[in-house]
Order: sequence, then C-alpha cells, then structure tokens
Amino acid sequence: MQLSTIKLKNFRNFIDESFLLNEKSLVIGSNDVGKTNLIDAIRLLLDKSLSEEDIEPAMEDFCAMSSCDTFEVTLHFTQVFEDCIKSKFPGYISEEDELYLKYIAYKDGKRYSIYAGPSDTEEYLEEIKGRFYLKVLNLKYVSATRQIDSFLKNQKNKLLEKLKSVRTIEQIDTDDKQMNIVVKHLATVQDDLEKLSFIDSAGTLLNTELAKLAEHHAYQQIRLGVDIPKSNDLFRKIQLLSNINDQAIQLGGDGKKNQAFLALWAALNEVEKGEDEPNEVSIFCIEEPEAHLHPHQQRRLSEYLVNDLDSQVILTSHSPYIASEFNPDSIIRLYTNSETQSTSAAKKGVSLDIFQKVKSLEFRLNVISAEVYFSDCVFLVEGSSEVIFYKALAAALEIELDRLNISILSIEGVGFDRYIELFSTLEIPWVSRTDNDYQKVSAKVKGDFYRLSGIQRAAKTLILKSQLKSSSVEQSTIEEINQKMNQLTNIPAKNLVLQKQMLEDFSALLEPNGIFLAELGLEEDLFYSGDSIQHALKEFYRDEEDLTNDDIIKKMKNKKSTQMYYFVSEHFDVLSDLSNNKIALPLLHCKKIVEELRRV
Repeated sequence: MQLSTIKLKNFRNFIDESFLLNEKSLVIGSNDVGKTNLIDAIRLLLDKSLSEEDIEPAMEDFCAMSSCDTFEVTLHFTQVFEDCIKSKFPGYISEEDELYLKYIAYKDGKRYSIYAGPSDTEEYLEEIKGRFYLKVLNLKYVSATRQIDSFLKNQKNKLLEKLKSVRTIEQIDTDDKQMNIVVKHLATVQDDLEKLSFIDSAGTLLNTELAKLAEHHAYQQIRLGVDIPKSNDLFRKIQLLSNINDQAIQLGGDGKKNQAFLALWAALNEVEKGEDEPNEVSIFCIEEPEAHLHPHQQRRLSEYLVNDLDSQVILTSHSPYIASEFNPDSIIRLYTNSETQSTSAAKKGVSLDIFQKVKSLEFRLNVISAEVYFSDCVFLVEGSSEVIFYKALAAALEIELDRLNISILSIEGVGFDRYIELFSTLEIPWVSRTDNDYQKVSAKVKGDFYRLSGIQRAAKTLILKSQLKSSSVEQSTIEEINQKMNQLTNIPAKNLVLQKQMLEDFSALLEPNGIFLAELGLEEDLFYSGDSIQHALKEFYRDEEDLTNDDIIKKMKNKKSTQMYYFVSEHFDVLSDLSNNKIALPLLHCKKIVEELRRV
C-alpha cells in the first residue's frame, strides 16, 4: 500500500494543489514555504497521536489567500493489497486496489467530516464516523522540534514489547528464570545500599523529623533506596547506553541519539515485517532528519533512509547534503507562486522530468549546487572568480544574499542550458551573466571570419527561456532577436564598433528578462568601471613595475579566482562605488525578483 497523491484545497497556504509521492519522498523548499503544513494535512487523517480536539479546524487553517468557507485534504492510496486494510474499509476499495480518504472542514456549523471511497468523486465517497481505521492505517510522525529522549524511550519500549510478544514458549521459560535471578540481585543491591553510612544516617534523620510532624510516622518508617519496578515492568527501565572498554556511559549528544532513534524505528519495522500478514500499515514522516548531524552523517542518513527503511517514508529537509544524495525522481520542491502568494509544487511533486534534468547535470550536482533547491533566485555566472566577486559586491552593496535566499552558482564550463532547464522544471527564478566574447569562426570557413559568441550565447539563452514553461518573454522580443542573429557571425575582422552596437541592441532586449552581457569580460569591466576601482587595482599590483592597463588585466586573468579573492579581500571598501555601474545590474535584478516574490 502506498500513499500516492495528496490533494489540498484552501488549506493554510495551499489554494488548490496536488502532490505526487513515491515510496521515499523528500520535501524541500525555503523556510515558511509550507513543508510542515503539507505534513500537518496528512496528520489530520492519519496521525493517531492527535485527539479529536486536535483535528478540529482552526480559523488559521483556512487559506488566507482565497475566499473560502471550507478546506479539503484528500489522500489517494494505491496498491491496497493488505487484508488488515481491506477488513477496515469494506466496499471502499476499488477493483484497481485504490482507496481515497477525504477530510472536509467547515468554518460554520458542522466542524468537519471524513469520507472514504474508491474514487474522489462525490458520488463514490461516503461519510465515515471517526478515524476508526487508525489502528491499521496511520502516520508515525517525528517533528522538527522533537524531544529526542522521550522518543528514544518510547521507541525502545515498543521494540522490547514487540520482541517480548513474539517469544517462543522455551524463550519465555528461560527468560522467567533469568528474571528471578535479576530480581534477587536487585533486592541485594537495595540491602547493600542501606548499609552505606550516609544513606543510613539520612534515613534516620528523615524519620526523626517526620515523627515530630505526625504520630503515625513513629510506626511507619521511610527508607531511602532504589525504586525497583515490578518484574514484568523492569524492561521499561532499561536505558540505551554506550559501552567503551566494558564501561557503560551515556549515549552521547543529540546527533547520536537522533541516529539511535532512527535505528530503533528501523529495527521495530524489521520485526513487524517478519510477520506473515501485517496488522498495520504505517507511513513514516520525519521532519529535518539531519538534526545535529555533521555533513558526512547527513549524506549517510539519506542513503540509509532510502535503502534500509522498508516502509513508505516522507522527509522534509533543509539539508543540501541530503538533497544532493537523494534520488532525484523522489524530490518534491515547494515554492511560492508569485501570482497568488500561495504554495505550489514543481511538476506537482515527484517527477521523471525532474529526475532527467538533475541527471543531465551529471557529477556537477554536488552539495554546493544543491543549495539552489532552497533558493528563491539563482544568479548563474561563468566561473568561480565571478562567484567570488559578486558575493563580495553584494556584501558591499548591502544586498543580503542569504536573507533574500539568493544563490550565486558557477556553470563551470558546462553551459547555461542544462541549469536553466532544471530551474524551469523546479520553478526556480534565475538571472545570468555571460562574457561578450569574440571568437573565430570554424576553420572550415575560408578566410578570417569572427562571430560575437558571447552575444549569441546570451540570445540563445533567452530563446530557450521563451520555450520553457511559464515563460514571460514577449514574442515580439524573440522575433526581434531572430532578425538580428545573422549580424553576429561571419564578421570579416574584429569590429569593435559593431561589437559595441550589437551589445547595446541585444542588452536592451535581454536585460528586462534577466540575462546580462559583460562589456567585454569581468576583468575588463571591473578595471574600467571607475577611477577608484582602477586605482585600487594598480595599488594591488604595485610591487610589479611598469605595468600597463593591459598588463594589469592580463595579470587579473592569470589564476583569476585567486587574484579576485585577494583583491576583494584587500580592497573591499571601494566595491560600494559600483552601486550605479552596469556591473551591479544582475544583483539588483535578483533582488527585485525576490522582493516581488515576497512582496517585501
């Protein structure tokens, strides 16, 4: 059995959305986008830890972005083969082994109703009384604010109770004999404790004072000792301990406890899986499983949850380490719809299209690039020196990239197309900047002919953008670009006048759509951006005599990332002079996108 689809209508920050799930699903997105709200919707129908009062709708549960008197949560289950489920839902499961559960909340009058049926159409849904099915169909939920110690205790007891209940007669007999030995040892411990002088003295003093308060205390003595439980409850007092050199110590920090909790969960699930016929179907949901774990353990945790936990699992996470390792066909990215300010999911949840676009990046999807999964805007640049420069420039211009959820990502020579196609699929806004390169036409063409390859690259990027989903590019812009494209190639010689004219013409079409061209390249643009920057660069290379302007630019391009790193570190104070320079426009465009998205 698998929860395949969640449909939400007018619930919190969801107006009318559907979410496809896999057996293992990772829900990602920026803060406050609605990851917890999505899980809370499932909990209304499946979390047996919620009381009837807990699932009563509150006013804040009704979507503020739409005028509504009701909200709906619909869960669609497929592959319903388990007898325990069929026995609880007779007549509600379709011939295709599908089941629907629906929760409808009302602002006025009747508070909520729950329905079940073989289809989500009104004629096939029937109202049911209460959540009678929770014993066999439920959600096991761990919140991001979990109290790990209480969870450990709870899961440990569940595992022990389960293992206790499946013992053979021979094991029970052996265990009873061993328990009698343990109880005798505990009684001996009690007697030995009382022989300690300070324990004995404390008891004597306590009883003396109590006798002064009430007569009956003179005949009923209080003892200090260990609270020894009854033998049948003794196992509940057992704790999880680490052992080093035969010395028992506390389990450790929250990271280790978090791993122990997940391991207990998996162990309990393994025991239940061994039963001939399951008597319960549980969906595991963990918010931020990466809590308290360092990067290596976060990556390992992702593999473990996908490969070792043999149940349907829904995770929410802010970890790029987990996102970069998770199966890309099982990622659900939530984002804020700029038109409605409500939350949507890219490709309606898990998608083969997302899988294909992520895979096309090949080895390039590492933890750094996976950061963009959580971004509200991505600024694509050509190399690491641009990343270094623009991060420093953003700080100098007081554009807080992290507060605005903006990522700057280097394409590292692979080209813009693959990234743009992925971002379009994931509904991530983007801005790009590329060099205004001059390049010799293929040797197959006779004569020395050149092409403006940088402008060509930028123009093709806009054409691609216009072909992708939800494009806002005007068709007249594309038509004008196509008319001008033939002017960019087969140029008889390097024509700087033509290059400048084409830059002006194409920039007017490209920049409103978030695509920016350098005047030449980053180093040239920076050097000629103003007197203060030029003076700072000459100061930076002061130890080298008789350098011309061209020499300095050439130096900047030698080990360019290293040179840029030290320059912006030593001359950060002059970068603010670029606030009105064209070189800052891509950053300002990113800022505008996010502010419009969030309506800051």
